[in-house]
Amino acid sequence: MMNHDLRSMPDRIEMLADIAIIGGGPAGIAIARELADTRIRVLVIESGGRDYEAETQALNSVENIGEPFASAAALPEGRGYTGALAWLNDIPAFELRNRMLGGSSHTWIGKCAAFDDIDFRNRPWLPLSGWPIERAQLLPALDRAGKLLNLGPNLYDESLFRQLHSPPDDLGLDRQLLQPFFWQFSHMRHPRAEPTRFSRLALDITAGNVEFLTHATVTRINVDGEGRTVTSLDVKSPDGRGATVHASTIVLCGGGVENARLLLASNSVLPAGIGNGHDVVGRYLCDHPRTSLCRFTGGDIDAIARHFNFYGLSHGGRTHFYLRGLSLSPKIQAREGLTNCAAYPVQIHAPDDPWAALKRLTKGANGTFTTDLLAVAKSTDMITSGLYNRLIRKRGLPHRSTELRFDVMAEQQLNSASRITLTGQRDRLGQPLPRIDWKIGTREIDSVKRLARTIADEFTRVGLPKPRLSNWIDVDEVAGALFMDMAHPSCTTRMGTDPRTSVVDTNAMVHGTDGLFVAGSSVFPTPGHANPTLMLLALSIRLADHLKQRHAALRSHTPRRSEPDLSLHQI
Repeated sequence: MMNHDLRSMPDRIEMLADIAIIGGGPAGIAIARELADTRIRVLVIESGGRDYEAETQALNSVENIGEPFASAAALPEGRGYTGALAWLNDIPAFELRNRMLGGSSHTWIGKCAAFDDIDFRNRPWLPLSGWPIERAQLLPALDRAGKLLNLGPNLYDESLFRQLHSPPDDLGLDRQLLQPFFWQFSHMRHPRAEPTRFSRLALDITAGNVEFLTHATVTRINVDGEGRTVTSLDVKSPDGRGATVHASTIVLCGGGVENARLLLASNSVLPAGIGNGHDVVGRYLCDHPRTSLCRFTGGDIDAIARHFNFYGLSHGGRTHFYLRGLSLSPKIQAREGLTNCAAYPVQIHAPDDPWAALKRLTKGANGTFTTDLLAVAKSTDMITSGLYNRLIRKRGLPHRSTELRFDVMAEQQLNSASRITLTGQRDRLGQPLPRIDWKIGTREIDSVKRLARTIADEFTRVGLPKPRLSNWIDVDEVAGALFMDMAHPSCTTRMGTDPRTSVVDTNAMVHGTDGLFVAGSSVFPTPGHANPTLMLLALSIRLADHLKQRHAALRSHTPRRSEPDLSLHQI
């Protein structure tokens, strides 16, 4: 990895590239990897460095005027993180972003799933639903994204059953109401237990045509006098050093909040901001409203965990595990006018859970050595059965838990009033702060309630323990509900064919601005319910293929010239 740190460079430096990528997170790094070892000169511009820095993170501040609203009738549950990641629950809404090389991959758990077929369809009960590209067009890029993330086959519905080493039992649940849904988890190959960190993937890029510029925050995208062609970028370091990056192609990969913020703030030529001639940039803000649906305690935990846990298959010389959950069937969504949503199991492990104790012992934890040793010693049967489940049956480990709950992430209906705008307040680099007005509609809430009640009814019907519904669902008191963002902002620069309701075209280029592209979840036409990383990587890889074709065409129409390295000079 070739890296320049803007803090150590002369003030007002100029840099030249064919493609400038704004943001060194998963989308930006994936595109850079795809462009490596080509004749295209690529510069990846990252606001932070390789490590966490409080000064840089402070640039993520927002003014939140929308959801989640504080409610006296409900105690917040945060984003549902447990154990060592519980601190992520306390990060304010829409500020759980990582300004450092690797971006959001520093605080994710690796959870992945592809969008459903229904997510791509035009659904008459959901205005502006439907993608301008078909799911089948994304499948090759989806498989390449899965390979990048070290995933198994991209199967997330009932078709996965045939591939599993030891498939789940058929519980007799009504498929007209509930359908199986699975997630898998991306991990580094070394060390295996750690979620994929894109900072490490960036370090592996050794191609001479790709360079990185760190501690460099893009403050403005510049366009020509008519606003029709992108020309350059204004960049600042934390200590105020300035730089200009000239590029014929710019790819904005800053995330669902920052992509909209930078387009709106780049208003020196176009007063409303770039790509905002129809006041669409920042609108249709979606996330994945998350809450807990229901809980099981006592002996009911094992009865449920037996069926809703991890299931493995062998693929590419490795065993991949998938977590089983439940989603609302497409038929019930259509019949009742609901959004897509899925519930996944979360176990709260007891202090004497032997597997957690064994993990601490292997890591040499000091303060709990005696109690951990005792927990392991008295749980030999659980450990033996767990090893058999894991190694022979390819199933998840049994845990001693105090609670098992089903959490939900729901698709949001597009709402033009749910949006990002700019405030009069500015950050330390002089940039206007984003004002976030996230709105959760009644349709999403109705979908969540329907899923919870359907799970409770169906479990009872087939002889499974009946869960205890969350109180606001049980008594049908919406005021008592409290949703939290999952740090999955999307749709703020959505893809479409109509500039009146979208920001980028089907190739992810901003309508009316040649050479300016956007990547990441902000271009999702609709948000689905699945975690966004796998899908945004597929779209990013698809975009990289288009950029290769674009630059090959540009090169064929441009007189041949020598190919210098990135050109640096002071003005």
